[in-house]
This record gives sequence, structure tokens and C-alpha cells, in this order.
Amino acid sequence: VDSHLGLPVVNHGIDRLKKLELVPFANAIRHNADAVMVAHILLPKLDPDYPSSMSKEVITNLLRNELNFDGVIFTDDMTMGAIVERYDISEAAVRAVIAGSDIVLVCHDYEKETAVIEGLKQAVREGKLSEKRIDQSVYRIIQLKEKYKLSDVKISPTIDIAKLNGEVEAVLDRYLNNGPR
Repeated sequence: VDSHLGLPVVNHGIDRLKKLELVPFANAIRHNADAVMVAHILLPKLDPDYPSSMSKEVITNLLRNELNFDGVIFTDDMTMGAIVERYDISEAAVRAVIAGSDIVLVCHDYEKETAVIEGLKQAVREGKLSEKRIDQSVYRIIQLKEKYKLSDVKISPTIDIAKLNGEVEAVLDRYLNNGPR
């Protein structure tokens, strides 16, 4: 099942996951990956109730504690069918942060974006989500931004976006299609 449309289910236990599906994650973590995106996949042998992107068992226990990942964790886009067909998007976002995600992606629809922001703020007001938990994520995000010298300063409007996109397309063409060099 494509998670854009529905919720994929992977019925493997932890032993199989460690031997195959988790190998690239463990390797990336050993090589100091800065961030990991957690997909919307139900792993019922680890957490029968919530997809990976909302699962404390997967995010905190497996990824953070067992695989020792301390970088930034993103959810996949919360507007995907795997989530919006089953959950209220703001409740799903709260659950994802409680589970250990640092960044909740909401890639489409301004109303959904604001619903998630309001849902997270309400969860803090109600004590479902602690400020300490939010601060942990903010700290990780700030560390990552500092590592790459990112800031919130607007870029110069003189950047030629068409030229930049052309350069990116040329690199992709060389890489993907063995095109002109």
C-alpha cells in the first residue's frame, strides 16, 4: 500500500527488521546521520496501535534508545492518506511529538498546517505535551541549523532561481541518466 493513499502494514518482528529493513538506518546512524524521516507504516509486532510516525515504541524505544540516534527526527507528510484517512491531523501531530518526533511535516493545505500548530499549542496548555519535550526538539533543530550555518535571514532576492534549478537539473541528469557531462 502506498502511504500517500493508505496505511501500509509490515508484519515482521524485530529480529527480521534488524536483519533487513533497519540495516540502512543503523548504518546511517553509525555514520553520523543528522536526521531521519519516519514513515507512516504500521509495524504491529512493535506497536499494534499506531504507525511508526506516531509510535513511541518505534521512535523513542527503537530509534533513540536502541539505535542511539540523537539527531533530528521528521515525520513523513501528515497530509498523506495513511494519516488523514484514520486520524485527526492535529491529534496525529501531537502523538508524533509525544512519541519523539522533532519536526512534524505538513506539506499541503494551510488549514491543516494551522490545525497542527494549534493542536500542539493546545496539547502543551492541557499538559499532554510538556514544554520540556518541545525544548528537546528545539535544541536538536538549533544544533542542526548551527552545524550547517543556517539562519532565518531571508536570502537575497537577486538569486536566479531559474539558473539554480537548471544547475540542479543538470546534476540530476548526469547522475540519473548518465546524460551530458
